[in-house]
Amino acid sequence: MSRLEPRATFTIGRAHKDLAGLSFHGSKLLHRARPSFLLSCFIEDFDRTPNARMKCFGNPLLLLLLVCFVPLTLSFVHGVFGRPNKQNKGICVSASLQTAPRGSSDPGDDRPGNMFFEYDKPVVLLGCSSAAGDELFRLARSLQSSQIGEIVTVASYDEKKCEVSMMGTEALLTAIADQTYRWPSVIVLDFADKVFETADSQRVENLEAHLIDVAKVLYENGLLSLYVNIDPVTSNMREVAKARKTRFEDNVFVRYSDYEICLRDEGSNEEGWEHIEWELARAFARAKLIPAVPGDKTRSANTAHLTMGQHTFFLSLSFPEIQQVEPFVEEMCQDVDAMEYRADLLSCRDSRFDLLYGMQLLRRYCRPHVQRVPALPFAGAVLEDVMPIVYTVRTQNQAGTYPDDDESVARMFEMLQWGLRGGVEVLDVESAWDALKTSELLDSAESRYSSLILGSHHVVGKTISTEEAVTLFQQCALDGRSHGAKVVLSIDDESKDRLAYDASLIASELLKSEGKPEIPNISLVLGDKGSFSRVLNLPFTPVTHESLPFKAAPGQLTANEIMTTRLLTKVFKPKKYAILGHNIAYSVSPQMHGAAFAATKLPHEYIRVDVPTVEEFVESDFFKSDEFGGTSVTIPHKQAIIPFLDVLTDAAKAIGSVNTVIAREEFVDETFRRVLSGDNTDWRGIFNPLNRLLGGDVDSSSDYALILGAGGTARAAAYVASELGLQIVYYNRTPEKAIELADKFGGVVVQNLDASAKNEGSLGHLLASHSEGKVLVVISTLPASVNFELPTWLVEDESKKPIVFDVNYKPYNTRLLLQAEEAGCSVVRGSEMLWEQGVGQFELWTGRTAPYRIMKEVVLQNCGGKQVENDDCATVVKSDAIIPEVLE
Repeated sequence: MSRLEPRATFTIGRAHKDLAGLSFHGSKLLHRARPSFLLSCFIEDFDRTPNARMKCFGNPLLLLLLVCFVPLTLSFVHGVFGRPNKQNKGICVSASLQTAPRGSSDPGDDRPGNMFFEYDKPVVLLGCSSAAGDELFRLARSLQSSQIGEIVTVASYDEKKCEVSMMGTEALLTAIADQTYRWPSVIVLDFADKVFETADSQRVENLEAHLIDVAKVLYENGLLSLYVNIDPVTSNMREVAKARKTRFEDNVFVRYSDYEICLRDEGSNEEGWEHIEWELARAFARAKLIPAVPGDKTRSANTAHLTMGQHTFFLSLSFPEIQQVEPFVEEMCQDVDAMEYRADLLSCRDSRFDLLYGMQLLRRYCRPHVQRVPALPFAGAVLEDVMPIVYTVRTQNQAGTYPDDDESVARMFEMLQWGLRGGVEVLDVESAWDALKTSELLDSAESRYSSLILGSHHVVGKTISTEEAVTLFQQCALDGRSHGAKVVLSIDDESKDRLAYDASLIASELLKSEGKPEIPNISLVLGDKGSFSRVLNLPFTPVTHESLPFKAAPGQLTANEIMTTRLLTKVFKPKKYAILGHNIAYSVSPQMHGAAFAATKLPHEYIRVDVPTVEEFVESDFFKSDEFGGTSVTIPHKQAIIPFLDVLTDAAKAIGSVNTVIAREEFVDETFRRVLSGDNTDWRGIFNPLNRLLGGDVDSSSDYALILGAGGTARAAAYVASELGLQIVYYNRTPEKAIELADKFGGVVVQNLDASAKNEGSLGHLLASHSEGKVLVVISTLPASVNFELPTWLVEDESKKPIVFDVNYKPYNTRLLLQAEEAGCSVVRGSEMLWEQGVGQFELWTGRTAPYRIMKEVVLQNCGGKQVENDDCATVVKSDAIIPEVLE
């Protein structure tokens, strides 16, 4: 079997259904699909292993195509790829490019990642509350609503002694170090606290000095601090608090915090207050995200190759007032994956408060209408309604409006830092400016934030060579520190509209040859002459929208125009997917994936393939078709499909089963052929909910996962328990199967679940052998029909209540889940596992983020027996359908 490297290129899209709605301007684009466009398909599929690429260059026929169609000058080929080889008398590639290793997913240095990833200390809120709002303490309480934590104050009024008592910084740091105070505890430093009203002027000065010292010490000791910036006028703040806020704004509140949320009168406005609590949760969720690594394609909540993935779009907003966006938001959210917040175009651009508050308004407008956005994990759950924001300050030199003199450029870098404080998903960083200031900004972004960096450069008013364009892509990589590169060129002739696209492909090859991170390259050409460049560019394309009164830039197209043109010009073709299994009328996967494809405007089909053997499937026309894109696999075929696959992921190998097949074309042994990769996303369906609930709080020496059952899903559960760092204990009616699991994944098999420590084969005996031993997680893979319940001692101990996970998604409430909920345990249903593993499948097939909320809603509607209002989805099976033994 050949060793192949999985890749994600040239994935599929969905055109707008109403082709008749293609504008005249869009129809002109079809003319741009000249014969040379065929080569773009070849080049796009050229994203393969280094050796395979070199074999392509060694093929005389393909070389002829390159010479005939790619608009590269001989001087460029000579300059970038090396001198002609005297023996071959043709174009050659330097030896370094031929033999270079695949680009690393690691930047290759010791720069720190986001310091707040897996953060477990208390968070700090600081600022001045208004007279009636009491905003800081109310926000602190909102974080405690569903979790166990404390609200910590460092100053209080002792009524008996009639004096203010203050907690010293050393005592506070000690309590943090020994985890007396830990996440989600909140330390509140309210410089308008009522305690100030009880003190005389000298004590007020002492109290102010103490709070400042605490803020400084906590910040310098790595605590996550957020400034609650309350407008003193609209919030009706007391005069003394206004003065204090003015004095401490820059040197305390901003200096000793990393994040910031802004309020006007929301403290006295219930509707507005709900969004402020949401903004606080979102800010801390962003702060604690896994750090983004340039070039790393590992799927996570912060992967650039998904956020800036295939057929993703961000909408360029160009209103001077953000409030003007609101009437158009509902329609815009249906078609885009992010909003570009053009700070340089806003009338309030020089006010930090107004810029950050404007971003909050934009998110608030979008929340009810988002369709295509991914999940943002937070505190045991997820935020499903966060519209990602691309934060941009475009200078005049770069086709923007912000001045580009030295003083203004310095101010621009300050504005970019504001974007980081606002927790933006993507920060656009122009690559043309001061290297030292750029490096300092990136140092801050890498060490304290999770924002993706998009290096950018615009060439305005002149046409440059392909070689120069390649250099710009390399420049936008920011020395391997950006997560994406965006180059926008100008041309004087429509025939050059591929200039940016061709340069992006070559730049990507050169980055790989140098062992640098491979990042998404966004390649565009300005103006109407460059419109077709937006069709060719597959990752993260800036767009306008039909509902808007004007475009942000000449030549911009809508997402629907682009997708329609891509389909008609065969930039991509629709694919067909399926759920493969037997007796699968119950499956919700067709509804779930059908809704996901529809929400992201991808024209794929997803059907059921119900066959008793895998052999029937692999002999079918469906499987052999060029349109076959992959399949979900359920019982009884998860192991039987493996011999027909070319590549297995590490997870699929370890678990010993495949639930996802991905079909891609690869260059192998001197030719293109279809390669079938097998993966397992079942384990992610179990891991993601448990990891969110546990929050990394696991003692690997004494915390156990109790796995009930020993079938195929139990293998995935055991793999998950190992990934979570839990000890594993198995209980199954037939111990022999459980012993096989223990041999494979480690762990202990118990004969019964008795509490008695004297019974050597019991769970109680096992836990008693560790003084701190406890069952932290229970994962049941048993059929719902057995009506299994846990012994009461496992769920009634207030200090050791486990998380109970039942993989069955029908019925919605099993006997086990009802028992666990009644006992006050946290529970995870099989329906959550279903959409979580489905999200993984969607991202593997499409190379873009999945519409999390859409997939979740469809699963819940179907599991409850409600009809899904979506013409693209299959008929819903009622809740009394056949119940499978394990999750598909």
